[in-house]
Amino acid sequence: MSVNKAEKRTVLVIGLAVISFAAMRLFDGDIHRWTETLDLLLVASLLGYAIVAFCFAMVLLGWAFFVRQLTRIRLHTASLFTVVGTLELAHALTFYGQPFCRDVGDTSLTMVFGAAAQVIGAVGLLILLSQADGKAHGGERRRLLWISPLCGVAAVSVTAYVAQYREAALFAGHGLNVLRVTAIVLILGGYAAAGAMILYRNRSARPQALLKIVQAMCLLWFANLQVMFVGEALDANMLLAQIFKACGYFFLMQGIYLVTIEGPMRQQKRAEAQIQYLAYHDELTGLGNRRLLTERLEAELIRAARSGTRLGVLLLDLDRFKTINDTMGHSYGDQLLIAAAERLKQAAAPSTHVYRMGGDEFTVLLPGLEKVEEAEEKASRLLKEFAAPMLFDGTGYHITASIGIAIGPESGNTPELLLKHADAALYSAKAERNAYRVYTPQMSDKAHERLQLENDMRRALEENQFYLAYQPLVDLHTGRVTGVEALLRWEHPERGAIPPNLFIPIAEETGLINEIGEWVIRTACSQNKAWQDAGLPPFIVSVNLSMRQFHQHDLAERIRAILEETGLEPRWVGLEITESMTADVEFAYETLRKLKEVGLQISLDDFGTGYSSLSYLKRYPIDKLKIDRSFVADLESDGNDAAIVSTIAAMARHLNMRVTAEGVESEEQLRFLRAELCEEAQGFYYTRPVPADAFVKWYHGHQKNREGFTEK
Repeated sequence: MSVNKAEKRTVLVIGLAVISFAAMRLFDGDIHRWTETLDLLLVASLLGYAIVAFCFAMVLLGWAFFVRQLTRIRLHTASLFTVVGTLELAHALTFYGQPFCRDVGDTSLTMVFGAAAQVIGAVGLLILLSQADGKAHGGERRRLLWISPLCGVAAVSVTAYVAQYREAALFAGHGLNVLRVTAIVLILGGYAAAGAMILYRNRSARPQALLKIVQAMCLLWFANLQVMFVGEALDANMLLAQIFKACGYFFLMQGIYLVTIEGPMRQQKRAEAQIQYLAYHDELTGLGNRRLLTERLEAELIRAARSGTRLGVLLLDLDRFKTINDTMGHSYGDQLLIAAAERLKQAAAPSTHVYRMGGDEFTVLLPGLEKVEEAEEKASRLLKEFAAPMLFDGTGYHITASIGIAIGPESGNTPELLLKHADAALYSAKAERNAYRVYTPQMSDKAHERLQLENDMRRALEENQFYLAYQPLVDLHTGRVTGVEALLRWEHPERGAIPPNLFIPIAEETGLINEIGEWVIRTACSQNKAWQDAGLPPFIVSVNLSMRQFHQHDLAERIRAILEETGLEPRWVGLEITESMTADVEFAYETLRKLKEVGLQISLDDFGTGYSSLSYLKRYPIDKLKIDRSFVADLESDGNDAAIVSTIAAMARHLNMRVTAEGVESEEQLRFLRAELCEEAQGFYYTRPVPADAFVKWYHGHQKNREGFTEK
């Protein structure tokens, strides 16, 4: 355990006190002869009034400063030293050579007042320090403000009265010896116990202020021990006792100052500094925040205008961060953001030019540019920095970034314009991912269009602009329709058909996908029930779940309620998930288990394109694997794709899962899939996704062709 400066000073003070006391005992005669040359009365009197000043200074420190932070121990300490200070004042006024000095029995009035002050001080401090601290309320403060002086006056009056009328009985002979022993025990025991209590309670923190109080109690302890050796009315022992006492009260005043004034002031300054820091910095990464960035942008734009240079603003966004955050949890997301911030600080020197905008967006400032190409080179280097995996918890996570670049002042002469245009460029870069784009005016039009699309999407649900298109799943061996996949479509009243790849990512980002996804499930279930009621044979209707939907903790209950509402049996509903949704193994397993309890069919969509481990595949309650269309498209010409499809089909058979091939468009593909014992196919070979009425017509036509083929 290290020893701090306050502890060293405490050891030094105690050591000096011990040496002084020992020297007084060893060289008592020599010291007495030396002090005869001094004006002991003057020195001792001055020390006595200094003691009074220190006591009332402690009262003032307790009452007058930081009233709003007044605690019970502070308040009661001020009250205690109001009484002690009053008694010490009486002690000084009755000191030897003072106008009110008089003898009381075998002692003097000044010694009685001094002993009373020390007994009350020692016992009072011990009681105060043994209590739990807490906030003092205003009523308690007002009461003690006028009660404390009255108690001080009462203590002096009672002591003077007892000394005047009971001096023979109490302050002479055996009675005086009993009082003296009792007082010494209370004083020395009180100071020793109080000091030990402070050291024990603060043995870990060891604060400087409380150690100063321990030093004070040590000196007061020696002061009262020294009084026991006073022989004459005024001698060297009395002088040393006064010195010890004055130093003790001075240290006590210092300790109370540190606790009541300097400590709160430092705490307040630290709090203000922390507030100031958080006002301009991101709490998670320590980078500057948007507010600091705006101020820095204003200054850099002015500097660029004066110097004739350019200012580059790089707005960086982590690709697929929301997927990782939703899948792995917010703690992993935070670790990823911290790792990304560290990588940016190392790559973009100086690090003061890196800021976090919020979420997974960061900004890098590039002042003093001569050419736009310099900003592009920097963006390219930053993208390469993210090529290496992010390492934390012993695992490497691969993540890419997209960067939007705006150059000032031509792309904007205000912070707001530069950031707005950088954001437009970022949106353009994210369409490709792991890329950067320099702002052009056309990008603002696209950003405006995206915002308009988001607003229109919110109205689309209310005005029934969405509809479902259905694409059949066909048994490769019998030709029977085994199910349909319900696909979301949007018919805008003014812009016509909006492709899903435009509006679904926006719905994911804004959270609208949950509401839209629930509408899809309800509509698909209602349609399937209507087909069954109209006489079509029952088959499974499948819907795609989004990442946000899958991570709803009440997903199974929501779907159960929809099934009860529509009257469709659960076995005729399928849910399609992607491999990325299963990265959080425990959560995915629990969610899938609940969905299976409802009675739903589970399909793993786009199989082979995700990152999940195959070792988890046997654990999940999955009924079907859907081979991604990217592997089916080049079956005839690409041997690797053919090998992948064969492997997936064989693996699925061993795991007792059905296999559906997506994107089938030719007879050659069908023959290969049949040979590999794939059960189902889906694609343009049969039909494009069509509305419900068109699907019924297609179904009847398909059935006639199938029956005709069977007869032949």
